[in-house]
Amino acid sequence: MKLNRSLAISTKIQECIKGNIIGVLGNEFPELNIDKAEGDKSRDRVFTPHNTLLTMVLSAVQQDKSLQNAVDLYYYIHQQNKLDTKEELEANMALQSISDQQSVKKSAGRPKNYIARLPKSLDKNISHNTAAYSKARSRLPISLPEELFHKSRLTNVNNEYSHFHGYRVLIADGTYLQLQDTESIKADFEVKGRAKGSGEYPQALLEVITERGTGQLYDFKLKNRHSSELSLFHDMTDELPIKSLVLVDDLYNCFEVIAKCKRKGVELLMPAKRKRNYEVIKVLGKGDEIIRIKAPKKRSNWVEKNEEVQEIIIRRLECKSPDGKDYVLNTTILDENIDKEELQLLYLTRWDIEISIREIKTIMDINILRSKTPEMALKELTVSLATYNLIRKVIHASTESLPFSPSENFIQKFYSLNKDILIDKKGRVYNKWSTGRRRTGGDSQKSKTTKAKA
Repeated sequence: MKLNRSLAISTKIQECIKGNIIGVLGNEFPELNIDKAEGDKSRDRVFTPHNTLLTMVLSAVQQDKSLQNAVDLYYYIHQQNKLDTKEELEANMALQSISDQQSVKKSAGRPKNYIARLPKSLDKNISHNTAAYSKARSRLPISLPEELFHKSRLTNVNNEYSHFHGYRVLIADGTYLQLQDTESIKADFEVKGRAKGSGEYPQALLEVITERGTGQLYDFKLKNRHSSELSLFHDMTDELPIKSLVLVDDLYNCFEVIAKCKRKGVELLMPAKRKRNYEVIKVLGKGDEIIRIKAPKKRSNWVEKNEEVQEIIIRRLECKSPDGKDYVLNTTILDENIDKEELQLLYLTRWDIEISIREIKTIMDINILRSKTPEMALKELTVSLATYNLIRKVIHASTESLPFSPSENFIQKFYSLNKDILIDKKGRVYNKWSTGRRRTGGDSQKSKTTKAKA
């Protein structure tokens, strides 16, 4: 693998967040098809759908993600927009006045008053009360954050790391998020199989597909923790582009998933840890075979309708890891011109997504979603992931020649930048490390002595 610049790019993301991120994201905010379903009244509201969504995006990069901080942030933006608009209107009025004075024709009646009138949405003073913003977030249809997410993705990226023999390389995996302990959320996301009142927070399964070469999120789905990663990925394959290659782990080495991907024109590369009966069709080289796999007698119970095909043709590769261990890779790519070693080296980069998921959860601080209803939790997550893509988009504009590939020491390096985020086993966040025990006088004195030495 070539030396990568992921760490440098990720550091730039941190600098963006700590710097003038408001102006950067405001410029990158795409035009959305905002449906004025609220009628004419929406024009007079301060928090229109556009303003509400923009405020949610800007709030997603703040360490303080409270509603109050979001409203204060928008108050600053509103005041700045008010001044800029007023200056622009006054300049236009001055030009209009000069133009009228130079005009040969003089109109009868009173002289015209050249007064700059601000729109109602800017003329009104913004309250620091969070009620209006809270209601606006609730009114916001989920279709707008979803549209923002889709428009935040980079398109037509093609570098030495994003493609492999003409295939667009994607990586898929799942992770868990913690949710708030409210009745409405527990109805959909409660952790089953635990004793009632055990203190376990509700959890959700987040299935993501990232793009190798940009580090962006291509797609995601959020379901109950007890849902199957396979079922989520099976549904997400409908949105994958033709001529794409997805790197997955052994969990996805499933007949239903492989058969559907082949039918959709999507290729897979995955380890084959489980033993499976197969028939060798053709030997391409040592440890390189084309094989036939028949449909299992016991079909998957998480799909409503199993694949009609009864057999699939794949390529089986016997490989050796850098530490000398033997393992097997399966791929749906049957092109004999692609060497076995190339596919083996390609799969070594699947670990990118493990680091990418940790990066996204840590940078955007979404390991624990703060919203108290399932609908708002999905909006919060969608906006956060779209915001991450927008930041990646900004970084990519200045580092187009630097493909994304996480480096080995990325996690440790990044935690040194985010060491103030501390989470206990129940999902509670602390700003200061604590064992949870009351310290005795001796311990307290010892702690003070240690700090003094430091």
